[in-house]
Amino acid sequence: MDIFKVVGLGLAAATLAVFVKGWKPEIAIGISLAASAIIFIAVMPYLKSVIAMIQNLSEQVGIEGRYIRIVLKVSGIAYIAQFGAELCRDAGETSVASKIEFAGKLMIMALSMPLVYKLLEIVNDIIHFG
Repeated sequence: MDIFKVVGLGLAAATLAVFVKGWKPEIAIGISLAASAIIFIAVMPYLKSVIAMIQNLSEQVGIEGRYIRIVLKVSGIAYIAQFGAELCRDAGETSVASKIEFAGKLMIMALSMPLVYKLLEIVNDIIHFG
């Protein structure tokens, strides 16, 4: 599905949701959720190709696979948390949206700790080497 189809689907769903919102708000939220799920599924092949390219590049450069996995997981958490938070905001639940963002940031921090540790280890080696 190319970008024109994705944008077309998004605009159609948004227009339909706006029309339905005054009549049945719960259906409008369902329309938004369904369109979001369809768009997310439609872009999955692109995500798979990006991940494959990153893994190939990391092998060529010689970066350990576990660090690349951390970066990919952190990126995934960031996108999914933002996606979920925006859906909650669309539904009028700003409080839940901010909690999703907080949880995403906390998970990113926890996952990033091995990278931070490795970076500090490298800095320590450089300081003690010179």
